[in-house]
Amino acid sequence: MASITGGPSLRYRNVASGSKVQKSKTLDPRFYLVAFVLCLTTPLMAGPRDGGNLAGDASRAPADDAISVEQLSADSYSRRQAAMMQMWRLRETSRQAVQDAARHPDPEVADRANWILRQWRRGSLPETPPELARLLQQDDDPSVLEELLEVGQFGAVVVAVEESAGTAQRLLLNQRLAAALNRRFPVYVRRAYQDDLLMDLLRLVDLVADSKEMAVCRVQMMQELGLDIDDDHLLPQAAENWTPMVRREAEIVVLAVLGRNEDAIARAREHGDESLLRICQMLNGQWQAIAEETVRQAAQAEEGSTERSRLWCQALVAADRANDDGIRNQAVKELVAIPVTLSDASVDLRWKCLASHGFVDEAITILARSEEVSDAAKRPRSDSAAVVAISAARTNRAFEILGYPYNEVDAKLQTWIAEAIEEQSQDTNDAKTLGTTPRVAPKLNRLLSLMRCLLAVGREQAAWTIARDLSDSDTIVGSQRVRDTVLITLLVTNRDDWMAALAVRPGESSLSSETQRLLVASLSDIDSKTWEMILESISVMMPTTPFDQRVQIAFDLCRGEIPEAFEDEKRLQELYQTLTSSRDYFPAAGERSLVRRSLPRRLNTQLANLFSELGQAEIASEILATLAASGDIAATFSIAQRELELGRAESALTGFDRVWKSVAASPRPALSAATVRYLRQNPEPIHHAAKATVAQWILARRQGHLTQAESLERQLRLMLCSPDLTLRGELLEYLGDRGERAITLEGYRSLLPMAAFGSEGATELYDVARNYSTLVREHDPMDAAKWFDLAIGGTLETTFFRSVAYISLPVFVRRWQLEAAIEKGDEQQVQRHLDRIYQLDPLDIDVAERLLPKMRAKGMDAIADASFQRVWEAGRAYIAEYPFDATAGNNLAWVAAMNQRELEEAARLSEQAVYFEPESAIYRDTLAEILFLLHRVDEALQIESGCLLDDPGQWHLHQQIEKYSEAMAE
Repeated sequence: MASITGGPSLRYRNVASGSKVQKSKTLDPRFYLVAFVLCLTTPLMAGPRDGGNLAGDASRAPADDAISVEQLSADSYSRRQAAMMQMWRLRETSRQAVQDAARHPDPEVADRANWILRQWRRGSLPETPPELARLLQQDDDPSVLEELLEVGQFGAVVVAVEESAGTAQRLLLNQRLAAALNRRFPVYVRRAYQDDLLMDLLRLVDLVADSKEMAVCRVQMMQELGLDIDDDHLLPQAAENWTPMVRREAEIVVLAVLGRNEDAIARAREHGDESLLRICQMLNGQWQAIAEETVRQAAQAEEGSTERSRLWCQALVAADRANDDGIRNQAVKELVAIPVTLSDASVDLRWKCLASHGFVDEAITILARSEEVSDAAKRPRSDSAAVVAISAARTNRAFEILGYPYNEVDAKLQTWIAEAIEEQSQDTNDAKTLGTTPRVAPKLNRLLSLMRCLLAVGREQAAWTIARDLSDSDTIVGSQRVRDTVLITLLVTNRDDWMAALAVRPGESSLSSETQRLLVASLSDIDSKTWEMILESISVMMPTTPFDQRVQIAFDLCRGEIPEAFEDEKRLQELYQTLTSSRDYFPAAGERSLVRRSLPRRLNTQLANLFSELGQAEIASEILATLAASGDIAATFSIAQRELELGRAESALTGFDRVWKSVAASPRPALSAATVRYLRQNPEPIHHAAKATVAQWILARRQGHLTQAESLERQLRLMLCSPDLTLRGELLEYLGDRGERAITLEGYRSLLPMAAFGSEGATELYDVARNYSTLVREHDPMDAAKWFDLAIGGTLETTFFRSVAYISLPVFVRRWQLEAAIEKGDEQQVQRHLDRIYQLDPLDIDVAERLLPKMRAKGMDAIADASFQRVWEAGRAYIAEYPFDATAGNNLAWVAAMNQRELEEAARLSEQAVYFEPESAIYRDTLAEILFLLHRVDEALQIESGCLLDDPGQWHLHQQIEKYSEAMAE
C-alpha cells in the first residue's frame, strides 16, 4: 500500500513565485498569441499523473538536466519557443528552472518564464480543453477554476493551487475551491472515478481543506483508495495555515472517526482542551472520570455563577450514567439549592437537566418559581411548568400551578377568559403609553396553557371555548392579534386542525401575513406560495362562497382531507385545471388578493404530492411529468423512484441517468447561465443525484450486472466521504430506508462521532442519532440508547426543543435500555430502568403493553406483575379524576388486554372510551379484543367487522377478524 509520506504523496512543497521583473519592452507582443495558439495546437506530451503534476513521457521528453534557463535564450527563435513549450509541459522537471528564469536579467527570458508561471497559476495546461483554455486566458478570477473542476481537470486545479503559494489570491482561491468541494462533492467523485482521477481529487482536498469535516473527508478517501495514514500527517497539508484551535479539533475528530478513541483522549489531554476531552470521554463511555473531574471544577467555580450551575448539570449527567448515586444526589442538591432570580441565566439548563434525569418535581418547582419571578417583574413568562407537569402525569399539579382549579372549569371558564382579555388590553395600552414593548400578559399566558392542559385531559369543548373566544377578541398583543397567539399555541397541540376555523372570522375577506404564515406552518410539505395558489384557485372556482369557508376548504385539502364541497372527484379535476389555466382572478369587492391578480402558473412537486394524498394519482403523475419535461430534478427523481418501486428497471434507470445529466450542469444551449448557477449553488439537486446513485446500484445488483454494481458501490462509498454532513445524513437515511443495512451502519459509525463534535450549519447529532437509533434498536437496543442518550444530552443548552421533550425523549432511551436488560436477563437493571421510567411518567403505557409480556417470557413474573399493578393503579386513579380522557382510558384498557389482567374493569374503561369517541376504529378494536378475551367472541366479531368497514386499509383488523372467526368456528 502506498504511504501518505514520501515520494509522490499528498505532502507538497510551497514554491514561491519569485520576485517581480520588469515587463520586457523588446519581446514582440505577438509572442503571447503564438504561445496560446501553440498550447491549443501542439500535440500533447503529457504522461501519467504523479504527485498531482503532469510528468513528461519518458520516450519523448529531454533529459532532466537538459531543461535549463539557457534554453530560453537560444540563438534560434524556434528553439526558444520550443524550450518554453517544453518547460510548460514538463512542470515536474522544469519547475525550478522556470523559477530561476523568472528572475533572469534578459527581459525575454524572464517574460517567457513568467508566462509559464501565469499559465500554471491559472490551471492552464497543454491538455486543457481549448474552450476552457480560452476562458482561462481571458479571466484571472479564481471562480474560473471551478469550470476546470466541473470538467474533471483536477490535476490542473492542483497545479494552480500549488503555484498560487505566496500570492495574494491564495486565500480566496482556497476558499472558493473548498466551498465548491463541499457543495458538489458527489459530482466531482463521479467524474474523478470515471476518468481515473481519484488521486488528483484527493490531492486537491489535501491542498484546500479548510475544516475538520474536510480533514475527515481526506482521511476517509485515503481509506477507500487503500492508502496508509501516517500518524505524523493526520491532517491535510492545508492545515499548515489553520489556527491552532482548528488544527487541534480536527486532529481529535479524525482520530475519533478512525475509532482510535484512546488516542483522541490522549491528544485532547495533551492539548489541555477540557471541552474536547469531555466529548472524547463521553464517546468512550468514561462517565465516572467525567463526573469526578466535573465535581472538582464545580467546587472551585464562583458561588452563584452560571458556570457553576453548568458544571453541576454536567456532573449530574455523568454521575447518572456512571450509576454513581453519591455524586448524582450531590449534584441534584446543589442545583435545587440555587435561588431563582430574574438575572439567573441557568434556570433553563437546570430544569431540563433535572427533569430529564427523573427529578421531575424538582424541575417543575424551579420552573414555577421562575414564572412567578417573571410575573413580578412584568417580564414575559414561559408557562412551561404546567406543560411539563401534564407531560409527566402530574396533572393535578398542572392545574394548581395555573391557578385554575379543574373542578371549577365549567363554572368559571368564561370569567377567566374575560379577565385574561381585560388584563391583556390594559398591558398593551400601558406599553403604548410608556413606549415599551408589549408582552403577553400573565393571565393570557396561563389561559393558553390551560387550553393545552384541557386538551390533554380530553376536555376539548372547554379548550375550544378558550380558543374561539380569544380569537374573536380584538385585543392586540404587541404587533399581532390575540388570534395569532392562539394559533401559535395550537401548533404544539394535537388540535392544529382547528387553525383554519379560527384564522378567519365570518365576514372577513383576507388573511394577515402572520396568520397565513402560521396556517402554512401547520401544514406539512406545503409552502406559502403553494398555499396561495390553491386558495386563489378555489376563489376562482367558488367566487360566491364566503372567504372563511374558502380558507377552510383550502386548509382541509392541504391536510390531505377531502371537504364536503369536493366529494365529487370532478371538483379535484377542476381544481387542477384552474391551477394550470391562464385566467386572471379578480377578487370580490373589498377582498384583498393574497398575491398578484394573475393566477400563479408554476406547478411544483408539492402539488403533485398533494393530489397523490387526495387519491388523484393520475393528476399527480401528470404534474410530475410536466415538471420533469421542464428539467425539474426533484420531479425527475420522484418519477424514477416510483418506477423503481414498481419494478420498471429500464424506465427507472433512464430517469436516474437524467438526474445525473442535469446535475452535471455543464453549460449547453438548453441551459441558461442562471440555471447553471442555480444547479451549482443549490444543494438539493446534488442530494437527489447521490440518492440516484443508490438506486442505480440497487438496480445493477437486481439485474445481475455485478461489475457495474461494484463500480457504483465504490462511487457511493466515496460520496459518503463528503465534507457535507447534511448530505451524508440524507444519503444514509435513504440507504437505510432501502434496507441497505451494512453500508448504512458503516456510514453512521463515522458520521456519529463527527456530529458529536458539532458542525456549523450541518446535521445536528440529534438528527443523526435518531435515525441511527431507529435503524438499530430492534437488533441492538443498547447501542441505540447510547447514541440517542448522548444526543439528548446535547440539547440541554438549546432552545429548539419543546419542554415536553425532556420527559418523552429520556423515556425512549430508558425503554431501549430496558429491552436490552430484559434480553440479558439482568433483573437488577430491569428494575432500575423501570423505576426511572415511572419517575418520568407514571402512566407510561408502552412498557406495560409491549415489554411486560417480554419480562414474563424471561421468567421475571414478579417484576412484571408489580409493574403492571403500578401502572394500573395510577391509571385508574387518573381516569377517575379525568374521565373525559378517552385516549388514556383506551390505552389502559389495552394494557390490561395485552397482560390479560383486570379484564372486567378493562371492558368498562374501553366502553367509556368508545362512548366519548364512537367514530374511533382504534378504540372499538380495543373493546373487541377485551370482549374476545372474556369469551364474548360473537360480540367481538361484530364490533371488529364494523371497524373494518370504517378503516379497510388496516391489516391488523383483517388479522383480528380471522382470529375471531376461527374461534367462533371452534
